[in-house]
Amino acid sequence: MKFIKGAIVGAALALLFAPKSGKETRNDISKKFGEKKEMASGYADMAKAKSEEVSHAASEASDNIKITLAKTAQDLKEQLHSASEEIKNETMSAEADVARTAKEAKDEVSNKSNNNTPNNKNM
Repeated sequence: MKFIKGAIVGAALALLFAPKSGKETRNDISKKFGEKKEMASGYADMAKAKSEEVSHAASEASDNIKITLAKTAQDLKEQLHSASEEIKNETMSAEADVARTAKEAKDEVSNKSNNNTPNNKNM
């Protein structure tokens, strides 16, 4: 914007100090002002188009991030559920192993106890 303003002021000063009639100078100023106004309007249109383009890209990126986060959350939920099921199954298996081992130990102690009773000893 500063460049455009400077160009307009410079052009106006150059025209004012040129050896032309007042009418010619006013026509030249009007013509240059119209050109610069048109050029500024073109820059404004380009800026608006770029702004819309960036806004659209940001919106798409935001939507992609939302989709990615939702998918990641769903994946984590599924992984946690799977891990929970694995832990549950391993706990049940370990519980069964402990119960079996305890029964075997009980039976072994019971058998030893029965073998060491006075009725079973050889004297």
